[in-house]
Amino acid sequence: MPIKGISDVVRLPRLGKIRLGIREEVGEGFGYPLPTDYFVCPEEVRKVFGERPRELRIMFPTENESQWAGQHLKCYSPLGELVCRGDGETAIARVDSKTGELATADTTETKLQEVSCLPEVCSYYQRRQCRRVMNLQFLLPECPGFGVYQLDTSSYHSIVNINSMLELIMGTCQRISMIPLTLKLVRKAVQPEGDWKAIYVLDLSTECSLVEMQEYGRIPPSRVLLIPPPDNEAPDDLFPDNVLRQRVPGSGVSNADIELQLVWNRAKSMIRGLDIRESQIADWFWRSYQCRVNLDDFDRDTPPEKLTIERLRRFCNAVERHGSHS
Repeated sequence: MPIKGISDVVRLPRLGKIRLGIREEVGEGFGYPLPTDYFVCPEEVRKVFGERPRELRIMFPTENESQWAGQHLKCYSPLGELVCRGDGETAIARVDSKTGELATADTTETKLQEVSCLPEVCSYYQRRQCRRVMNLQFLLPECPGFGVYQLDTSSYHSIVNINSMLELIMGTCQRISMIPLTLKLVRKAVQPEGDWKAIYVLDLSTECSLVEMQEYGRIPPSRVLLIPPPDNEAPDDLFPDNVLRQRVPGSGVSNADIELQLVWNRAKSMIRGLDIRESQIADWFWRSYQCRVNLDDFDRDTPPEKLTIERLRRFCNAVERHGSHS
C-alpha cells in the first residue's frame, strides 16, 4: 500500500536559470547587470530556441501559483544572502539578536522576526538593496530533461503582465497547469522619471483559440508535482554588486572576506544544484591539492581554512567546464 503524503509526492528538479541580462565587469571583481532584449539561456535551451530567443514555449507544472510564481519584496545582505522578505505591509527578517537591525556579515547571533514592510520609508528599499522580485518557474517541454527552469524579474510591468494573463487563463479554463503558453520579451515605452524610454518586459500569451483553451479546462491534472522552492540567492541579473556590497558603517568586513563568502556560496549552490556526489568532491580536491574534503565540509555557513578562495574558484571553474561538456 502507498504511504499517504509520501508515495503520492513527485519532486521536480531545477534544471537551470534563464536570465534577463548579462553581467558586465566593471573592474576590481565587481559586476553590473546589463539588460538584454532576449532571454539569456543555458546551452540546451539555446539549441531549441536559438542563441538570442525572445519567445519560449512553456508550461506551468502545478495549480499552485505560489510554487512557481512567488513574488515578494526581498532584501539581500552584502554577501548576497536573503535577510528580509515582505509583502509591502509585513515582512520576516533575520535580525541581530542584540540590536534588532538586519543581520550583517559580522553578526554573531540572529533570529527571525516579523517587522513592518513599508517600501516608501525603508532605507534598504531606497538604496535598492531591497526590490520586488518574482521567481517564475516553468517547464520547457521541447528541451531535454524533466524539471523546471527559473527566471527572476523585478519589473513592475512584467509582474503585472504575468499576473493579469494568469488570471485570464484561470477564468477561462479553471486551471493553469500543463497548458501550452508562450513567454515573450516585448518592447514597451515607459515614462519612469518624466522621460520616455523603451524597455523589454515579460508577456504571456497562447496560440490556442478560446475554444481550445476551454477544452484544456476539461482535462484535469492527474497528479500534483512539487517543484523546488525558488533559491534565495540574490539574482545576479537584478542586483548590481556595488549595491549589494555597500559597506555598513562599523561592520569591519573586508572586500577579501566578502569575495571569499561569495565564492563559498557559489560553490555550495553548484553542489546542491548539480547534485555533485561526495566521491567526486573528494577525488577532485585530493588530485588537485592532496587535501581531504568531503560533502559535510560544505554544510557550514563559512568555509573551513583548507578551502581557500583560490581552491574554491578553481573548483567552481572545473564544475562549470564539466557542465558545459556534459
